[in-house]
Amino acid sequence: MTTFLILGPFVFVWAVAAIFYALGRRRARRTRLNEITFARSVRRRLAPSVFSRPRTWLAVRSRNPEDVARSMGLDGLRPCAFAEALDDPDAVRLFVSPPVNGWVVVMGGALPDPSEDIDVCYRFLADMSDRLGHVQFFHGNPALGHHAWAKLIERKVTRAYAWTGETAWNEGRTTLAEEKTGMKCFDYLTSGNEESYQLWETVGANVDRLPVLASIWSVDPVVFEDAAMRLKPGWAGRLPVRRSEMN
Repeated sequence: MTTFLILGPFVFVWAVAAIFYALGRRRARRTRLNEITFARSVRRRLAPSVFSRPRTWLAVRSRNPEDVARSMGLDGLRPCAFAEALDDPDAVRLFVSPPVNGWVVVMGGALPDPSEDIDVCYRFLADMSDRLGHVQFFHGNPALGHHAWAKLIERKVTRAYAWTGETAWNEGRTTLAEEKTGMKCFDYLTSGNEESYQLWETVGANVDRLPVLASIWSVDPVVFEDAAMRLKPGWAGRLPVRRSEMN
């Protein structure tokens, strides 16, 4: 009994130390694995692919695509697989994807183009965030170099940047994900011209890296390249036409 009382505390300390050591090694392995996974993810997303990403998409924090579609107020809702959405010639129809790691992707030609009217784009995102909570917006046009990314939570803009030949929107602090991805943002009134080769090189790099930023923030639509994902059910519908647009 005396021996137990003497050695007991030492055994307990050594046992606790062993547990913490094991947990530390496990965390280190996970960290290395995450770094390797991220590196492979970057290479995959920057590599050429037969899959054509949408030019513009939303990522909504949700696991229920039908709820997202109905909350957006889409008309003419119907179940729709991604493979079917690719063949849909209706440019005004939106496709709401099945959930991917807690995110639902919304894509389609009816989403706002920040180069056409940045105020319309902001109002749309604010309205969607008011309805859906956490909403992220991504836009990349390789031909023109236009690009944008935004994150809104409960209608509040936590981060947004848009380049449409000039900086049209730059709100919130630069995030760690942007720094890690190598995104470069310009101040307001900075515009491009034929002689600003360095600027256009940066603009092109931002467009190329946009999917990587999306994969860190939420999800990259490249996941739908997988044959199984193409067959999973989502929803399709149209945004309601406002009276001001009909007149």
